Amino acid sequence: MDVCGVYPLKTLLIAMVIMESINEVIIIGGGKSISTGLETGLKDHIKGRCVIALNYSFKYFDHTFLCFGDEKFYKDTAPDSPYPDIYDELGKLPLIIGMKQSINEEKIIHPNTILLPTNYSYNRKDNLKEGVYCSFLVGIFALSLAIYLMEGKGICYLLGYDWSRRNNEQKNNREKIDIHYYDIKHRGTQLTSSYESHEPNFYFKPFEVEKGIKIYNVSPNSNINNFKKIDYTEMYSLLSNQIFNQDELRNYVKEQYS
Repeated sequence: MDVCGVYPLKTLLIAMVIMESINEVIIIGGGKSISTGLETGLKDHIKGRCVIALNYSFKYFDHTFLCFGDEKFYKDTAPDSPYPDIYDELGKLPLIIGMKQSINEEKIIHPNTILLPTNYSYNRKDNLKEGVYCSFLVGIFALSLAIYLMEGKGICYLLGYDWSRRNNEQKNNREKIDIHYYDIKHRGTQLTSSYESHEPNFYFKPFEVEKGIKIYNVSPNSNINNFKKIDYTEMYSLLSNQIFNQDELRNYVKEQYS
C-alpha cells in the first residue's frame, strides 16, 4: 500500500485483469496416474498457467503456489522422522499456502507461507472467514481455494486424484502398491488404508453445488466419481490460451488470502 493507505493504480489494474482472467486452475496431486502426464509432455502444457502443487509435487512441476496440510511435511523434528527434510527447500519457494490448524508452532513458518483456517463445511462465499473446506485432505483444501480464486466460474483440472485402493486379493495378501508417481519416501508411501476406509464421493460431493465450475478428474481410473473423468490428451485439447505472469498472479493470490 502507498502512504495514502490505498493501493497504487498499477497494482489495482493488475489485480482487476487477473481477477477477470482466472477461469482455469490446474491442481497437481501425487497419484500414480500423473506418470502418464509426464510421458505426454505435461510440464510444457502447464507452463505459465495457474497451477497449484500439492505436497511433494512442487519438486517436479513449475507452479503458482504450493499447498500442504501436514505439519510434519513442512518440518518434522523427530530424529527418526519418516519424512524427508525439506524445510530449507520450502523456504526458497515463491509462495506456500497451508492449513492453519495443522501447524502448532507458527515460529517455524517461513515468510513465504500463508496459513488459512479450515472448516469441515463447504461455503465458498465465506470460506476464508469461516474456514476453508478441506475435510481432512490437502487435495480438497486446494480445490476449495481454486474455486474461490475463480469466484465460482471456470474450469478446474484435478491431476493425480486417484484415491488408489488395493483389490481384495491384494488386501488378503497384505500387498502394498505404488500410489505415487514420484519415488520420494515418506509416511504415506504405499499407504492405502485411508483411501480404503473412506468414501471419496462423500467428501467431494459438496463441490457439486458449484454450477459455474466445471471440474475434470484427469485420471480415468480414479475412484473419485463426482466429476467427469478425462485423459491427458483431452485435457490438452481443452486448455485455454491464457498465460499469466507468475509474479503478478502470486501477488494477486496473496491479496486474496492475506
